[in-house]
Amino acid sequence: MPINLQYTTNALQDFLSKDPEPVLAFYGGEPLLAWGRIKEIMDKVPAKAFVIQTNGTLLKRVPDEYLKRFHTILVSIDGRQETTDFYRGKGTYRRALEGARYAREHGFEGDLIARMTVSERSDIYEEVMHLLSLQMFDHIHWQLDVLWDDDMNVRWEDFPNWMKKSYNPGISRLVEYWVSHLEKTGEVLGIVPFLGISHTLITGKPVGLRCGAGDDFFSITTDGRITVCPIPPSIDFAKVGSIYSSTPKSIRNKVPLVDPCISCEDRWVCGGRCLYTNRTKWWGEEGFRQVCTTVKHTIRQLKKRIERIKSHVSPDDLFYPKIPNGVEIIP
Repeated sequence: MPINLQYTTNALQDFLSKDPEPVLAFYGGEPLLAWGRIKEIMDKVPAKAFVIQTNGTLLKRVPDEYLKRFHTILVSIDGRQETTDFYRGKGTYRRALEGARYAREHGFEGDLIARMTVSERSDIYEEVMHLLSLQMFDHIHWQLDVLWDDDMNVRWEDFPNWMKKSYNPGISRLVEYWVSHLEKTGEVLGIVPFLGISHTLITGKPVGLRCGAGDDFFSITTDGRITVCPIPPSIDFAKVGSIYSSTPKSIRNKVPLVDPCISCEDRWVCGGRCLYTNRTKWWGEEGFRQVCTTVKHTIRQLKKRIERIKSHVSPDDLFYPKIPNGVEIIP
């Protein structure tokens, strides 16, 4: 798709005017490279809330009055400095934190989220614990770097071994820390997957696809097409309309999940993990199911401790997000 926006702000405004409570999220690439267009949209398009996902390095471009208008800022940071800089380039960790700190110091009072990507060099326990130790972010969530290539071994040396020896054990440690911290202090730490899954386990209410893709969260591409999420702009199944010819109501729920998700016993808690990967399955059925075991493991770890959790919080304490904000409850 074109690198720059091809539609006018008036065309966007006309489309969104048909949604009684639009939430508008700026996404990239790096959206702040186009700060002028973001400012124009924020000035002209009424929205219930504005959200931005950024690497944080250009937040100083945003005047204070606009920082204060954002409901949520997601900053891409992968945990410890050595992990973040390995994947994103030397100095990225420092600049991301400087940007997040700048936003806070200049009036941003909304939800500041550490948005992690977790891959083979990541130690999930160490990365999340480090971000918690900074006492900067309200919430932490992560997406697993899986199922994006047409073969598991394109970038992974040994995903199954990493999953069994690093990721799943790290999740177990992290869940126990989260629950123990709650018991000792009464504080609910903002680890997004644990919040969402625990809320569902306590309420017993089945959930749909948690990221909202194709339901209440869509991507408007730079040429005005609408897709179910930002990942697959060129894949036919994902295209559901256009800002010129569609309404927010007409594009909803056009792309259903397929198996193995729809027949999975944990779907009521998971919701389906990821619509894009459910449809593409680049790693094949077996690779797809291996990734699902990470979700099942997290659910089991929280389920084992759900009585401890229930005794210290109400479901309302765990309900998150309050608005569609782009987080993945299920990594």
